Amino acid sequence: MIMEKDIKWETLSSQYLVKRPWLTARRDVVRLPNGVVQDEYYVLEYPDWVNVIAITTDGQMILERQYRHALGETSYEIVAGVMEKGESPEQAARRELMEETGFGGGEWRHLMDISANP
Repeated sequence: MIMEKDIKWETLSSQYLVKRPWLTARRDVVRLPNGVVQDEYYVLEYPDWVNVIAITTDGQMILERQYRHALGETSYEIVAGVMEKGESPEQAARRELMEETGFGGGEWRHLMDISANP
């Protein structure tokens, strides 16, 4: 059996490279469980956000169309947005759905918590 302490990396130092409201990037120097020091491990930090899978009463999924500069094109996406200070995930999801699509109400169900790009 592998113990948690046997697989955890040790952070030797951290340096923030970018620190903005929507994106924070840092470079860590870490020691791996096998003793090897990795001197350039990059970590991206993001604010908490929600994704909404919204289905209408007639079974249609609500998507929004947005231009994404990194892709250089417009894409269809599920509703998503950053949580505001003091908001619960459900409050943020309801707000984002209303702001971005005009839809609201209905039955709400929490599906999962995930770490995007850990």
